Amino acid sequence: MAASALASLLDNDLYKFTMQHAVLQHYRNTHVTYQFTNREKNLHLNEEAVAWLKQQIQALDTLSLSQEEKTYLSQLTFFDAAYVDYLTNFCYKPAEHVKVDFDPHTGDLELEVSGLWHETILYEVPLLALISESYFRFVDQDWSYDGQQDKAIKKATRLLNAGCVFSEFGTRRRRDFKTHDIVMSSLTQEYQVYQKDAEQRNDTATKGVFMGTSNVHLAMKYKATPIGTVAHEFFMAVSALEGVPGANRKTLEKWHDTYQGALGIALTDTFTTPVFLKDFNRDLADKYIGVRQDSGNPSDFIPLMVQHYKSLGIDPQTKVIVFSDSLDVDRAIKLLSLANKHGIKASFGIGTSFTNDYQKLSDPSQKSKPLNIVIKIKECNGKRVIKLSDDVLKNSADAATVDAFKRQLGL
Repeated sequence: MAASALASLLDNDLYKFTMQHAVLQHYRNTHVTYQFTNREKNLHLNEEAVAWLKQQIQALDTLSLSQEEKTYLSQLTFFDAAYVDYLTNFCYKPAEHVKVDFDPHTGDLELEVSGLWHETILYEVPLLALISESYFRFVDQDWSYDGQQDKAIKKATRLLNAGCVFSEFGTRRRRDFKTHDIVMSSLTQEYQVYQKDAEQRNDTATKGVFMGTSNVHLAMKYKATPIGTVAHEFFMAVSALEGVPGANRKTLEKWHDTYQGALGIALTDTFTTPVFLKDFNRDLADKYIGVRQDSGNPSDFIPLMVQHYKSLGIDPQTKVIVFSDSLDVDRAIKLLSLANKHGIKASFGIGTSFTNDYQKLSDPSQKSKPLNIVIKIKECNGKRVIKLSDDVLKNSADAATVDAFKRQLGL
């Protein structure tokens, strides 16, 4: 069997583990189905890429937690000992859970993951990373690693000097693990230089912060903070399990039951932000340190969120908005200025711009385009679940299903 292109079982985003932990506590017997979608219809895999991808999927069952990794997870205070023990015994079962079909004539890839929620929840991010890597190994080979370190250092320098608080969120759409490792090494190195320079200048006003990474393996490797909370998936499933009305509130209450205020960033756009705000009452707004904006127009979102906090009698300056929608350096710096203007803190999760930012080797003036791919939860205990994003292009179902769901929400 081929060796896994993944670095370890922890070569995954923290939010998948945090959700798995919560699922084990609240929804252990729930069955789910996930579905792959390629949003970039003109970028396709070839037969060689799919053959490699299938080998890599099979090799997932070789990954297991090492003793060093178990010790590391045990030091993360938001995980209990029972969960760390569960993960110690966890093993992917791709032959049982993953189905792959490929049409060599059209280049269309169909991929589905199905099984108990707690057993299948970890597949999403590794599968996306492997699909991306397969494409850039076998389809688009017009690129090289040259300059990646310098690119990452320059981005970190600009963000830090602008006073941005930011994290690396690039696992799911990275070019490959090597790129990801180069980026994390560079970001960590540049932040150390930045801190040392500030110390030597006795600059107490320095505000730029590299918070860490969503990737647990790389957080461990580079002694960085693992960053992540909860994703749309959890809200979508709870809407099926607990009922659509009030699904945001029910989800946030379940999450708080598990983490008691830790990992306290609330995701706003699973069923559109206006619906979220109806559920985000004073009690929840007090319990959560802030919100994450992942779709829609941030220029509208910032004042909307500020006004909501004020309407609840909460000082917006005590809260934070985490921005994570298609960010690059310029966009993050602009949003920081906008958040400062409205009197609320800002943080930034930057993904593809860090881990899949390449030029064509044959023509460096042209971008080597990354894939735009997702794996979303589709069914929960046999019920169709959907996402109503603030960006209609990110809705996860057909128009008729979306319309029926909106009626349940009173939209």
